[in-house]
Amino acid sequence: MTGQNHNFSPPTAALYAQHCSEKNMRFQTILEATGYDRMVIGSGTSKLQFQDDMAYPFKANPYFKEWVPLDKRADCFLIVSGAQAKPVLYLKAVEDIWHSAPQSLPANFAQCLEIIEYQNLQQLKKQLLGVGGKVVLINETNDLEVPADCFNPPAVLHHIDFQRRRKTQYEQASVRFANLLAVPAHRAAELAFREGASELQVAAAYLAACHCSENDMPYSIIAGINEQAAVLHHNHLNNQRVSPRSLLIDAGVTCYGYAADITRTYAFDQGGDFAAMIEQMDRVQQELVALGGIGHCPLELHVQSQYKIAQLMIDFNLLNYSAEESVEQGIINTFYPHGLGHHLGCNVHDKGSQLANPQGDPIPTSKTYPNLRASAPMEANQVYTVEPGLYFIPTLLDKLRAGSWSTAINWPEVDRWIPYGGIRIEDNVILHENGDCENITRAAFASLG
Repeated sequence: MTGQNHNFSPPTAALYAQHCSEKNMRFQTILEATGYDRMVIGSGTSKLQFQDDMAYPFKANPYFKEWVPLDKRADCFLIVSGAQAKPVLYLKAVEDIWHSAPQSLPANFAQCLEIIEYQNLQQLKKQLLGVGGKVVLINETNDLEVPADCFNPPAVLHHIDFQRRRKTQYEQASVRFANLLAVPAHRAAELAFREGASELQVAAAYLAACHCSENDMPYSIIAGINEQAAVLHHNHLNNQRVSPRSLLIDAGVTCYGYAADITRTYAFDQGGDFAAMIEQMDRVQQELVALGGIGHCPLELHVQSQYKIAQLMIDFNLLNYSAEESVEQGIINTFYPHGLGHHLGCNVHDKGSQLANPQGDPIPTSKTYPNLRASAPMEANQVYTVEPGLYFIPTLLDKLRAGSWSTAINWPEVDRWIPYGGIRIEDNVILHENGDCENITRAAFASLG
């Protein structure tokens, strides 16, 4: 990471105006390329639980969130058209004594949109579909009953997913500020762990510190204590206190629908060997951040991360073979079974990273690493996570122990670490046009002392 002037102010109305203007130009290009006159993007519809009158917590879909910071408001429709200077936002009129008032736009954001209230879908269909031209609907359900070829056509979705990889200054500011909001919560979670809290209490401390409810989270909090740190997505949190050895917490916060995605690992014994292993993984993670940048290939960076983690294992007497042989033979995959990172935005795992072009042609999949989320070369104004890991997962270890490469492992030493679960360190970075790679997570921790 090179030097940056980190601005952790929340996104302003001026930045949002620039965002809407830039998105409008991008989407005009999409309409022209795909042969549609207007695009209607729905936020989604609230869903009732089966055989119940209680609704699931509502979250707007990312195609709507990238335009409008109303991530909790259902039945909204945004219209982009070459005939209008501003996007038009249709909000359903609500009179409801049972529930809280619907979410509203931040101060002064409304001036960037033309806002119209509608009463029901029949009225809306007349307003949106009764003026002629070819309309495309992007939404979870076909509420407007458009023809099948106009409902989520892949050609349009590919164009949207491809352009979304490049974040506007408003989007970058949103992710940056989300990181700032998440840092006090991560520190509160660490403190709760050191006081002997259960996994559920660690998560509660996190939520209290960022002043959010569980439904506000961009993804379910992962908080694994001891062996549970080896469960990559450990969401079924234990409410019983245990004698603590380690904590892996992966948790974010949102700002205007854009996510922070941060992971930290802690050793209860801060002077012990596991703390030293975490410290070395932290150095590896920062080295990998420094290796990234415009034009770099995520696949090549992932391979570099495997070599570095294999060397870490050698340093801690876990591997009997060289780092090169451990990577080439796939031995390292037992201990590091996921990719180095992914795009980050209004989707936690933002889409478009495997597209070669707006037309939707896929980047050829690596035969060695077919499941990597990020494939396209890194470009300016993209936001990535960088999250190497080292885990002691019993089911994977059992397969390796029984296989032909069992001799590659110092099993008594590996068995020593199984009770600690594993380590993951994850930061969020922004690639800038001048070549700088801004580590917004490290900067957020540093800014709060």
